[in-house]
Amino acid sequence: MNRSRPPKIVVIGAASSSFSGLLADLISSDALAGAELALVDIDTEGLEIMAALGKRMAREWKRTTTVTAPANRDEALRGADFIITTISVGGVATWRQDEDIPAKHGYYGHSVDTVGPGGLFRGLRLIPPLLDVCHDIERLCPDAWLINYSNPMPGICRALRKATRVNVVGLCTAGYLPGQVAKFLEIDQSRVEVISAGVNHWVWALKILVDGKDYTCQYKEKMKTLHRKGWYLPAVELMEIFDVWPMPGANHVAEFFPYFYGPDTDGRDSLEKYPMREGHDFDERAKTVVTQRETLRRQGAGLEPLGHKVEESADEAIRMLTSMWNGGRTRHYANVQNDGLVSNLPDHVVVEVPVIADSAGIRGVAVGPLPDSVVGLVQARCAYYELLADAAIQRSKHLALQCLMNDNLTTSIPRAKACLQEMFEVQAKWLPGYK
Repeated sequence: MNRSRPPKIVVIGAASSSFSGLLADLISSDALAGAELALVDIDTEGLEIMAALGKRMAREWKRTTTVTAPANRDEALRGADFIITTISVGGVATWRQDEDIPAKHGYYGHSVDTVGPGGLFRGLRLIPPLLDVCHDIERLCPDAWLINYSNPMPGICRALRKATRVNVVGLCTAGYLPGQVAKFLEIDQSRVEVISAGVNHWVWALKILVDGKDYTCQYKEKMKTLHRKGWYLPAVELMEIFDVWPMPGANHVAEFFPYFYGPDTDGRDSLEKYPMREGHDFDERAKTVVTQRETLRRQGAGLEPLGHKVEESADEAIRMLTSMWNGGRTRHYANVQNDGLVSNLPDHVVVEVPVIADSAGIRGVAVGPLPDSVVGLVQARCAYYELLADAAIQRSKHLALQCLMNDNLTTSIPRAKACLQEMFEVQAKWLPGYK
């Protein structure tokens, strides 16, 4: 990286209305003053809206950041230092299919973008275009770092590492672990450190430190007292069985097990059912997308006040790339190749662990072994992501079936095959080349 100039940051998937917050953060960061933000998306209408919005932010906030929307991806990537990927293939329509079709075949979940048929097909749709991006990075900016926000995080990061030479790191919800602990303990987040390991949306708190002292047992007892009923009940039950606290949130953690979602009462009184929502309101979400886009269009055109204020951001991606560019040193929770960080998982798998960002790049922190009570569960999930990566790289329907059969949410071969067949038929437009 040539640090004698401000960085060039490319955002792929920049047309989404949800990107407006990160756009504001990138522009308002003093540490990134003078940076070039190159926005890329195949949605040309949305891209024009976001570029106009970014230029207005920079102008009104008197920032030296430049915002561009290059005509092609090659132009955007040439000389880039960082690439942030936040793509979605098919939008709300395919997300609805990822939830509704598997439910017909007995698969249920929360975000349906990480595990089960929903996670599988989201990965099958996203990995091929992201591989194309990475091959362009190898050609045009081989030293750049790619920061991925798209799910299913472990499957995507594993595929990109397996099939390309690009520097890849994945960021998601784990960055909020210390804040989550601090909230329940009613203390300042700066006093908390969480040593955790697992895969995205499902990590285990190996140790919780408060002011540098081990507070793990006290925290577990507090959570049992606070959450004997309610939203965190699945996490409490898993902790009592496996003797380690699961994170980041009970809704995500519950997706990795066949016990918590769906219509079955599993022998409980109806008043004791897990308080998980039944599904997304996709009609309302689709309306919100249209409304948000129109609001951002009007803001970009100067017809409405900006919806974001200038402020220094604590966003994980910005803190991370700022440390790499400016020689800082910050701690994060990120998705990286294991390479011994979790000593009883294979080296090649992608794990979510504490990492350090500095001018040398991203280095994972060795956390030791996962407890015997959960390591087998995590190993099995890593096998699912390995097969997902292979299925997407090879565009293989047979490997996709192997992947789904390696998911502990699968309880029937006929239902798994029927779900797979229907998903491939309905999403054929977004799954070219699969055989």
